[in-house]
Amino acid sequence: MRLLPITRAHGLQLARDIPAAEPRQMPLLRAGAKLTDGYIKSLGAAGIHAIWVHDPLTEGIEPRDLVPPHVREQAARQINDALDKAGREFDRRALLSRDTRVDLAAIVEMLVKAVADNGDTALVLSDLHAADAYTHQHSIDVCALGILLGRTLFLRDGWTDFKGRRRVDGINRRVHQLGLGLLLHDIGKIAVPGHILNKPGPLTAEEREVMQTHPDVGAQMLQSNFYSPLVRAIVREHHERWDGQGYGHGLAGSSISQLARIAAVADVYDAVTSERPYKAAQPAHVGVRVILEGSGTAFDPEVVEVFRGLVLPYPVGVELRLADGTAGVVAHVEPSDPHRPLVRFPNGERVVDLDEERLAA
Repeated sequence: MRLLPITRAHGLQLARDIPAAEPRQMPLLRAGAKLTDGYIKSLGAAGIHAIWVHDPLTEGIEPRDLVPPHVREQAARQINDALDKAGREFDRRALLSRDTRVDLAAIVEMLVKAVADNGDTALVLSDLHAADAYTHQHSIDVCALGILLGRTLFLRDGWTDFKGRRRVDGINRRVHQLGLGLLLHDIGKIAVPGHILNKPGPLTAEEREVMQTHPDVGAQMLQSNFYSPLVRAIVREHHERWDGQGYGHGLAGSSISQLARIAAVADVYDAVTSERPYKAAQPAHVGVRVILEGSGTAFDPEVVEVFRGLVLPYPVGVELRLADGTAGVVAHVEPSDPHRPLVRFPNGERVVDLDEERLAA
């Protein structure tokens, strides 16, 4: 299969379900459907600009997902229910309850297992979904990617405690707390008015000020004994920057929780590469470039180093179009050599050295 813009998918067969915004509803379109003009128009109206398709060239090319489709479907239903419950608790001016924590912990365990089952290999990190599904899909994808980054970092180098010491004990518990914080990182957006949250354009200074309250609001919602200070730190600090130019408290470097520094990378990458109500998804290589260029300014260089080894700019199933107009599909790529993927062209397969060959603009 390959990933194609919907404008070029006419007459091809859909390779993966397109989930609805509401996880308990039927998919917008089922895998196997022939992509007619009507379907393509409807998908475009739903904010979907690229889809996975089957075609003869890509037979046998099967991208592996960090979150397998059946796990994603179950997690989407559960996170949607948990966020609805959190919203009702917020409306009552109540702190997030123990029951909500238990629900979220079950989702974390499911995602931790999915990541562990896939090992430390670079995979397709997100699935395609309608822009209206951004809230719960973003939580799932940020959680899965953050768990992958954190687990890899902790197993390689240990983790840093509040005294700045490196430790190698309790990694599983540390990863679980990371996952819970990642699921909840945007919980404070419950308090942000919808017209600001989904505004299709730049925010005014006043609107930006309201938006930037969500980390502190989220942390305040978790001020009960049911939530670890580590979880609250992720929620409160995930928009801080390594250089101190983030928000909401201007923290810098190692004064930012290590788990929040991991969350910042996962959050930005997924935001760039996801469909949002106000912005179309960018391809993986753009998301990777944003993270790599932010090393040492926006992001912790150590976390970026781990990210570089796990997240591919041109993953399996992505189309590459060379400067001479030749187009092929990535069939295989080694994480240790991400700029030399094996690409399948109509006349056969060959390794493309992207440091030497230019891609079409």
